[in-house]
Amino acid sequence: MVQVAKKSVAGKFETWEPSAALSPRVKKLRDEYFDYGNRDYFRNEVMPYTTGKPWDQVFVPHYWITVPEENDFLKPICESLLALAQKVDLPANFWDEPLIVRKALFLQQVLRVIPVQILEDELIVGGQFNTSFSLCLNQKEAAEWKKREDELVEKEIHLCTLGVMNCGSIPGHIIPNYPRILKEGFKSVKAEAEEFLKKKADNQEKKDLARAIMICCDSVKEFVNRYVAEVKKLAELEKESQRREELERTAEICEKVPWNPAESFYEALQSLWLTHMLFMLAESYPGPGLSHGRIDQYLYPLYRNDIDSGKLTRMEAKELVECWMIKHNYVYDFARYGVNGISSGFGQLMTLGGQGPKGEDLTNDLTHLFLEAIEELDMLEPKRSIRIHKNTPDDFLLRLCESIQKCHGSPFLMNFDGIVIPALIKEGIDPKEAWYYGVVGCIDKSDY
Repeated sequence: MVQVAKKSVAGKFETWEPSAALSPRVKKLRDEYFDYGNRDYFRNEVMPYTTGKPWDQVFVPHYWITVPEENDFLKPICESLLALAQKVDLPANFWDEPLIVRKALFLQQVLRVIPVQILEDELIVGGQFNTSFSLCLNQKEAAEWKKREDELVEKEIHLCTLGVMNCGSIPGHIIPNYPRILKEGFKSVKAEAEEFLKKKADNQEKKDLARAIMICCDSVKEFVNRYVAEVKKLAELEKESQRREELERTAEICEKVPWNPAESFYEALQSLWLTHMLFMLAESYPGPGLSHGRIDQYLYPLYRNDIDSGKLTRMEAKELVECWMIKHNYVYDFARYGVNGISSGFGQLMTLGGQGPKGEDLTNDLTHLFLEAIEELDMLEPKRSIRIHKNTPDDFLLRLCESIQKCHGSPFLMNFDGIVIPALIKEGIDPKEAWYYGVVGCIDKSDY
């Protein structure tokens, strides 16, 4: 049963109600998220980090020029974040490095100090990803950036006051190659960068990029090991045997992923969340349009294998998915006023359904499980875009209508396959890959 709205004493309908079908664990985690005012022990509020130099900047105003009434707040936000920023210890050779390597080294240092916390009873770990990073510019670069930034902001604000709106470039709007991390792990990315570095030794820019990638990959492993240590510490202190076993299992999974490939549905969800969280952290989230892509397709083989082998029941899989989904909503803690995203539009997205390379419908049981979890949780994130096409089954279309009725007008229905796939091919995307596109941002289309 999905309980989305109920009558209050006054006879009015209340929204954002969870389903009675939620497990006690998931209901507790969901209630905890919405109890913003009483969870002082864990708030994912914005954490700014600085190099400590007097010319440093930790906020990019031109990203956020959207509507006129917000523009007056850009300068105070910039100044307050810089005033609150935590100084990061930098390597001795930091300022001798090219900018791309500086950024990687800065990320590495932040990942060594950013808080690592585990919530009671959660099965998917990872939090504290709302950040505001230094631009890592030296004094000369900062002066040049400031001049260009001021000119751009002035032009964008002028357009905004004329009613153009949404003039900011806004970060995000990407679909990272999550399937690769699930299949190969970050160790594969580092190995490729090492090999690239050997072959491109004559190109300094590419050498710098490869070095930066290697630093970032090592940083991921080091950062996740901090979670492993925290989980193990909690497991040693835990008196309840079931929870202790859960913590020990979580530690085992995080020792493996996302550095190594995921080999189970549970491992895949944990790997996916940590990777997604790190993208948000590195991009100075919150920001709109970071998408999981066609998640019901690339997770399905692991899901199907675990269900068929008896390693996991469908009910257990759904509880894991719901624990995973709740994590996304903590992006709204940045606002500090406790509305928990109910009136906010920042987004992390997923693409469900759609067709295969021969036009066949690829809706599967995991597609339906995601829809059920979305309805039962009744939360804003992650947002879901459903690809429909001429071969979408009628029963699935009816199911989507039910979901829209229950979930405040979402999910978004994207009847674009007949247009988008030929357009992607026209733009040079391999026809063997164009059918695999996902939705990011509002209705942007992207491939991995």
